[in-house]
Amino acid sequence: MSTMINISKKAQNGAQSLSRRGLLKGGGAMVIGFSLTGSAFAQAARGMKAGPPDYQAVDTWIAIHADNTATIYTGKCELGQGNQTGLLQVAAEELDLGMDQVRTIRLDTNITPDQQATSSSSSIHRGAPALRAAAAQARQELLARAAVKLGVQAGSLTVKDGIVSVKGEHNFRTVTYGELLGDRPFNVKSTGTAPLKPVSQYRLVGQRPPRVDIPEKAAGKYTHMHHLRVPGMLHGRVVLPRG
Repeated sequence: MSTMINISKKAQNGAQSLSRRGLLKGGGAMVIGFSLTGSAFAQAARGMKAGPPDYQAVDTWIAIHADNTATIYTGKCELGQGNQTGLLQVAAEELDLGMDQVRTIRLDTNITPDQQATSSSSSIHRGAPALRAAAAQARQELLARAAVKLGVQAGSLTVKDGIVSVKGEHNFRTVTYGELLGDRPFNVKSTGTAPLKPVSQYRLVGQRPPRVDIPEKAAGKYTHMHHLRVPGMLHGRVVLPRG
């Protein structure tokens, strides 16, 4: 992960005495990348508290929305290798959601997890395990809530595209992820103990869905880090992360 720091004229005087929040209010900005859905959405959801958020919290990685979709937060940069699509596959697989039900927020230090540098082709190898564990924990929590809602044991439930149903009763007792949690936090930790989906049950991982970054790149609308400009910006540089 890399950080670009912008300093405006308004923020230069006395900037050293300002907190990060104060610098933002004063007209400066510390920005990391762009999300596919816009950072305004993520900031509204998580506020402007200086990050990064708690690496162990499920809410750091995943948000479930009332319309039965999910936002996936990652700390890996899309450099053309398709890792944003791959990481969405990993999360959607464990959550039993379709690729059309997930979107990504990435590379904002207040909002996304600190996954260190993006280098070579290591994003899936190094970045996916924590995301996968968080998604499995989220699914386990959602099934526990569904079991209470439907009055059955969690082991008797099945999920497809975020719709939870009682095995053998697909047209009778169902509840969606959106109904169970929609736009509220999980408030649970990712312990790494939630069971992962067996490879034999994969529907998405190993497939070749359309890459999520290609449409904006093909249309010339994709903003890479080195293209970033903000009003009043005098200087910008990429700063390598610690470690």
